[in-house]
Amino acid sequence: MKKLLAIVVAIIFILGLASFGFAGTEKCDKCHKGEKAVDKMIAKKKITTAADLTKALREGPKAGMHKKLTDGEIKSAAEALKLK
Repeated sequence: MKKLLAIVVAIIFILGLASFGFAGTEKCDKCHKGEKAVDKMIAKKKITTAADLTKALREGPKAGMHKKLTDGEIKSAAEALKLK
C-alpha cells in the first residue's frame, strides 16, 4: 500500500511540474485558436524578436488580458515560436 501511495504521489508531482509551462505556448493556446492562433498573429503583426513579443503583450491594446503572464512565460513562448 505504501508503494502504491508513493507512486501516486510521484505521478501527481510530475504532472504538477509539467503544468508550469515547460512547453512554451500551451498557456496561450487556451485562448488563441483558429484565426487568432499565436503563430498567425505573430506573422500578421510581423513580430520577429522576443522583445517585440514582450512589447506587444505588455503595451498592446490587449495588455490588460496579458498582465498575468510572467516574463518567463513570454520568454518560453518566444523560444517555442523560434523568435530571436
